[in-house]
Amino acid sequence: MIYSSIGYYSLVFGLCASLPIFFFAIKNFKNDEILDSKIIGFSFIQLILVVVSFLGLIISFVISDFSNETVYNNSHTTKPLFYKISGTWGNHEGSLLLWLLVLSLFIFIFLLKSKKLLKNYRILTVLFQQVIIIGFFIFLLDSSNPFNHVFPTPTEGLGLNPILQDPALAIHPPMLYLGYVGSSIIFSSVLAATSLNYISNTWATHIKQWVLISWIFLTLGILLGSIWAYYELGWGGFWFWDPVENVSLMPWLALTTLLHCVLVLEKRSVLKSWVIILSITTFTLSMCGTFLVRSGILNSVHTFANDPERGLFILSFLFVLIFISLFVFFVFHKSDKEEIISFSLFSKETSILINNWLMMYFLSVVLIGTVYPIFLDVISSEQISVGPPFYHKLIIPFLIPFLIFMAIGPQLRWIKSSVLEGKKYLIFFLIVSFVISFLIIKNFGNNLLINTVLIGSALYLFFITICNTGIFDTFAYIFGSNFGRNPISP
Repeated sequence: MIYSSIGYYSLVFGLCASLPIFFFAIKNFKNDEILDSKIIGFSFIQLILVVVSFLGLIISFVISDFSNETVYNNSHTTKPLFYKISGTWGNHEGSLLLWLLVLSLFIFIFLLKSKKLLKNYRILTVLFQQVIIIGFFIFLLDSSNPFNHVFPTPTEGLGLNPILQDPALAIHPPMLYLGYVGSSIIFSSVLAATSLNYISNTWATHIKQWVLISWIFLTLGILLGSIWAYYELGWGGFWFWDPVENVSLMPWLALTTLLHCVLVLEKRSVLKSWVIILSITTFTLSMCGTFLVRSGILNSVHTFANDPERGLFILSFLFVLIFISLFVFFVFHKSDKEEIISFSLFSKETSILINNWLMMYFLSVVLIGTVYPIFLDVISSEQISVGPPFYHKLIIPFLIPFLIFMAIGPQLRWIKSSVLEGKKYLIFFLIVSFVISFLIIKNFGNNLLINTVLIGSALYLFFITICNTGIFDTFAYIFGSNFGRNPISP
């Protein structure tokens, strides 16, 4: 019980630490030219308090302190140590505490790693991030307290859901949360930069690191979840278009698009509006997914919380964040005339822009397929489920040009490229890919045309990617220099 008390009061004091952070940030914004060290100091104190709280919950799980309601509902004395520890975040309350821990950690790292950037930009980023952190503090303490007591103390716990006792799934949630919460730093940073008209290629170089970190962790989280689904759910597949799978895919699609837009912004100082909107969209989708899962609105094999009150809190908080985002965008963002540039048809940025629109189409399909049954249920009380055929029919036809542009785009130059400027190998591998695809597909006899084109496009991307690793030099040597490619600037 002592560790639960320590954990709870650490959360309370952690929330209190936000007050001096706000005070010194606002004071520092108007005055000095350098960042007040007190802001970093109190951010560190807040981080330590959240770490202590999280460790208090872990220790409660390890020692099987069943006076803690969260431990009682998700552990038992005979459970292996590994699953006792992973059980800390294998439930609603513990997972939100992990969210808060990563939020506090990332803003502290941001402060340490952004010393060369504009002081007011750093301060505004801290303020926007603190709004999110305070929201999670209040959510935890008000309706999702991981340190509630059970009296009298039970002698044994109920145990963790057996389906969650898996090594892949033990690592899967932290990876997802690192991806989700990483997008919060991007969100706060882009609002700060927009407010100060600070979005530039220099800023893009800085924020690209956070986009990459978030993308890597979110990708790993989705992959681990797919591996778990393959052998744990017993349906023989990695992806089922389950609603909870979709709510992790949507921010991944937005984040992937954002990564490419940031690269264009860094190189050409264009697509600023794309970067702002996608940064807001990515974190909004992460929060929206949290709302859909925690509220119990989605029926899924993955859902472990069903509490409309919690969902209402997240939804209200989400509306606040969206309102702040829209206010900052429409009030402070000024379209740069230099940004209105007609891209050359054959250029790297044009191929990225085309694929951006395709990615947004894929995102729209997944979003509609996920939320349409919810709205239909609310409006007409009719319950339906949207299955794989819906997604396959709408996505696969557009996946073909998407794969081809993925292959061709990196081979083009920035600003302008000639159509076949030392790139005859592109035609060669296109023909080879479709011939191989036809030979494979003709033995199956189903949807010969669409499958041949789809598999051919995928093979084409594979071959071009392999060429870019340096293996192509061997082909160039064998077939002669005319077949080779000229060096392409990155």
